[in-house]
Amino acid sequence: MKFARYTDQAIAKEVGTYIQAIRLKKNMSLEDVAKGSGVSRQTLNLLLNHGKGTVVNLIAILRAVKELERLSSLLEEVRPSPLQIVLMEGRKRQRATGSRKASDKKDSDVPTPKNRDW
Repeated sequence: MKFARYTDQAIAKEVGTYIQAIRLKKNMSLEDVAKGSGVSRQTLNLLLNHGKGTVVNLIAILRAVKELERLSSLLEEVRPSPLQIVLMEGRKRQRATGSRKASDKKDSDVPTPKNRDW
């Protein structure tokens, strides 16, 4: 599935549909999942059928249907590429930089007789 093509709400609804299919495959009632997750049946219905809810509720519901491991790819450590490792030379990245426009150059970036290296 190419997620970039869909709206956030459409993706959330797909997640709900997917969890609904897992619930049905495991033959769990809405009441069982609601009780096991600690959310109301109405909240569960909103998440499963309309894609509306919080991440905390999603985690609780995945735990109740014993599918919490499906979040593992979101929790993996983000590793830099080999090229980034070479460029960083062991330095840990502290912050991200945005794209810069040509107009963002400071006057001190333009070589003048006073600040030239040679």
